[in-house]
Formats: sequence, structure tokens, C-alpha cells
Amino acid sequence: MRYHTHIATSIAAGAGVAIQTDVSFTFPYVVGIAIGSLLPDIDEPNSYVGRRSFGLAKVIKGIFGHRGITHSLLVCGLIFYLYQLYPYEWLFGVACGYIFHVIGDFFSKRGVPLFWPIVRKKIKSPLTYETGKPSEQLIFYIAIGLIIYFLYKYSLYSQLF
Repeated sequence: MRYHTHIATSIAAGAGVAIQTDVSFTFPYVVGIAIGSLLPDIDEPNSYVGRRSFGLAKVIKGIFGHRGITHSLLVCGLIFYLYQLYPYEWLFGVACGYIFHVIGDFFSKRGVPLFWPIVRKKIKSPLTYETGKPSEQLIFYIAIGLIIYFLYKYSLYSQLF
């Protein structure tokens, strides 16, 4: 999934979380979601975040490969644990964006190693999309539509500022 699709789908999912729970759809929460939705791709030097990582992406990819440890439930759990230690709403957004990214890639044809390091095999959903193809574009536009719908239907825009 491309970076803009990760951001859009993660913000849409984050809006859904805000609607269904007592989480507020605040600006720090949304910024955290956007950041978290990009972080798992720190293992790919050519990704949006990888190109801005000052070489860290090359190191991580060299050790773990792309879609290795950074796309596992282990790292998702560590980030949620970090939120437990430092309960800031932006950090909760980062944790949510991170897991939404991994879920998004779970639906890709390449899958993710959810149970790394116990099982390194990448698993995927029976229903998949291919990165950069029309199916991903459709996912992007649906996510944008959902964000707009949620903002107005549930007055989430009033919580942003």
C-alpha cells in the first residue's frame, strides 16, 4: 500500500474508533495516526518514511528485511505498551496508526509476518489487493469518502481543534 493510502485508511479507521469509543478525534490523535500509519515502512529505504530516515531504513532492512519485524504484532504491542507508560493522545494515535498499517498490509497480496519472530511466514487475508493497482486506488477513495462522511455525520470536525 502506498503511503497516502495508509494515511487515509488509518485516519478513516481512527475516526471509526473515535465514533465507537470514548476516544476524542482531536488534532494530536489524528497527527499521531498519520505518523503511526507510516512508521512500519521504516524498513524500506524507498518508502516515504524510509527516504527521510537518515539511513536508518537501510540498517533495519539489512537486519530484518522489508515487512519483517516492523510488520509484526510484537512491535504493535510494544508501541501500545509505550502508550500505557506515557498516555498521551498523540501516542495513542501513533499506536492506532501503526496497527492500522499492519492490518492494511495484511490485506495485500504479499501479506505480513504477524507472529514474527515465532513464525516468520507472511500471512494474508483471503481477500487481497495489489499495491499500486486500481484496487488500491479504490480503497484510497473509499477511505477519503469515509473520512468526510464520519466528519460530518458524527460532527468529528468539532473535536479537531
